[in-house]
Amino acid sequence: MNILLCTVKKQNPRSDCDESAASLRALAASAGIQFSGLQAEVYRLRDQLGPDKKKGYDEAIRRLAGGGAVSEKDERALLALGARGFAVGSDADFEKFRPYAQALHKRMMADPKTSPVALAMVGAIAHYDVPALPKPGQGGQILAKRSEHPIRDILLGVAGGAFGGLMMSGWNPIGGVVGGVVGGIVAGLKGLC
Repeated sequence: MNILLCTVKKQNPRSDCDESAASLRALAASAGIQFSGLQAEVYRLRDQLGPDKKKGYDEAIRRLAGGGAVSEKDERALLALGARGFAVGSDADFEKFRPYAQALHKRMMADPKTSPVALAMVGAIAHYDVPALPKPGQGGQILAKRSEHPIRDILLGVAGGAFGGLMMSGWNPIGGVVGGVVGGIVAGLKGLC
């Protein structure tokens, strides 16, 4: 399952991105959240916390815990996930990180005390796939210019989205769940489209 992938087509590369954005708006609306407001909140949090994505992720997780959306145990797990995720520098590193994230998600699903917000965040990260490039020529050049692995954007997007969703929904857990998933997808689309 690849919920964070925007397929690139030769004929019309923006069409799938536009369709995905429409689906995201519908998902956000189903939780009573305005998509544009959530997207603005994700970017506002990123800008407020500065260019250091790891610092931004950690601060978003601490704010989620401070607001009671995730337990102390969930906070520790999310911070450890972030530490490992931000150490990813290549697709080979990501292939080592993915089993860790998937095992964490499986453990959290088995624990009835895990908050739904933390479970959704880890699930979105654990099921993220690095998209296959359509052509090694042009795509390889684009990725070569990027100094960071896209999982860093996904981590920050998921954390910022969850925090933004909770803020916009009056700390309703469904707002954090939807916000985390939507924030991750927004980060994925931003990197791919």
